[in-house]
Amino acid sequence: MPVWQSEDVREADEAVLGVATTGISARLFLTPIAAIEHWAGRNPQASCVSAENLELSYEQVSQLTLLLAAEFRARGTEPGDRVVLELENGLGVVLSFLALNRLGAAAVIVSPRLSEFERQKIVSHALPVAIITAITAPSCDLMRPQLMTNVLAALGLVWSEDGAAAPLDRDKYPLAANVAAMIYTTGTTGEPKGVMLTHQNLMFTGFVSGKLRGLGEADRVLTALPLSHAFGLSAVLCSVLTQGASLELVVTFSAAGILARLRDSAITGFLGVPAMYTQLISADRDTALNYPFLRFLFSGGAPLDPTLKKTVEARFGLPLHNGYGLTESGPTIAQTRLYAPLSDTSVGFVIPGVDYQIVGASTSEDGIGELKVRGPNIMAGYYRNQAQTDQVLIDGWLATGDLARINGSGALEIVGRIKELVIKNGFNVYPPEVEAALLKLPEIIQAAVIGQAVPGNERIIAFVQTSASRLDLGWVNQQLRSTLAGYKLLDEIRVVDQLPSAPSGKILKHRLADLL
Repeated sequence: MPVWQSEDVREADEAVLGVATTGISARLFLTPIAAIEHWAGRNPQASCVSAENLELSYEQVSQLTLLLAAEFRARGTEPGDRVVLELENGLGVVLSFLALNRLGAAAVIVSPRLSEFERQKIVSHALPVAIITAITAPSCDLMRPQLMTNVLAALGLVWSEDGAAAPLDRDKYPLAANVAAMIYTTGTTGEPKGVMLTHQNLMFTGFVSGKLRGLGEADRVLTALPLSHAFGLSAVLCSVLTQGASLELVVTFSAAGILARLRDSAITGFLGVPAMYTQLISADRDTALNYPFLRFLFSGGAPLDPTLKKTVEARFGLPLHNGYGLTESGPTIAQTRLYAPLSDTSVGFVIPGVDYQIVGASTSEDGIGELKVRGPNIMAGYYRNQAQTDQVLIDGWLATGDLARINGSGALEIVGRIKELVIKNGFNVYPPEVEAALLKLPEIIQAAVIGQAVPGNERIIAFVQTSASRLDLGWVNQQLRSTLAGYKLLDEIRVVDQLPSAPSGKILKHRLADLL
């Protein structure tokens, strides 16, 4: 495998981007809605987004978001306000996000699959003016004139001010400047943190990611990644919008459904988490089928297993590209390049315009240290949490909490996590949150939760001390459902007489990992 030097990568990137790294900012759309207006003027009938058996052109998205923004304004929405979008993938979440973008308000996008407990924590922290939920599918005649006087209803959405914050409370905690979206991440404390992503964060990530994937107006990208996560919102939706391409959104991932769409000549790219690719391979049993129109496949959101990568590449006849990032970094920090597919499972090279340093690597025998990054992709901070913002943002550098090194091919390799983080099906699961939920059960005396790597994914395993004669995994998960989302539930529970601990009482989780 050739060794890529940083200067070679920079020159190749600039050739792909069509602009010097120092000139990227000048090439960005100021906002996502500005990208919509640009393409609506240049190619109005071009497909912009499709979901739920409906497809909208750039011109139609422009018109509908104008009308929807007027509805939001009439309900009192002002610049800097937060509106919770409790929506699955679909036209509703895309158009609502863009309509709020027109008003200078921020979309707080949350998954409707959260438990009521998790949802309430986020809503009470975000201090929104309203919460938008879906009650029906969008109307098939969405663009009929008589429906366009009430776009919210035509989209099957409901605006509710139940649970909205009082005006004085909202004004007491203003957003940072130019925030387009807030994505909540639970964090190691178990408390929700609202990551404030600015227009620049989204547009920078969208532009660079889109260009590096070679996106153009002829491309149609397929994804089931939820827009309630930065990967879906920024690295997919905004990358499509910046390049005038088309996005096909899948509401619920189905391996059979995705495979059927990948055989369509319109689909040129797919983005997903490793767990999705594992399911695609399992479901793709007809080796006579091929996918001649696909141009790229990208994985992210979780570590990529080498065996899975080789299997996917052999089946689809394309490199499976990889990437890495955090919600706090908008999210992309690094990705492999179309011009430089790698045989390993590293995360490629840091994207152009972003600086990085691996702190402590020079004093480490294996070159491993904590990864820190800075650039136009870095969040404005955590909403209403200056203390934790100051812990991770120091002099413009974001401390990722991840351990990294530069491998033999010159690419970035993430080798571990300082934070106790499990990534299951592409979703972040923080053990302290699961442990806290377990300890609410009277049968649990002590609990320690760790992750176990399996091909393309991680499992959640709890070691517990209990007063019960036996514990049934199904029963425990049933109790946890009242406070935890489904992807945070346990895959295995192990009862032990005593959890290993230090004299201070701190549980020694590395000893538990040795038992796996």
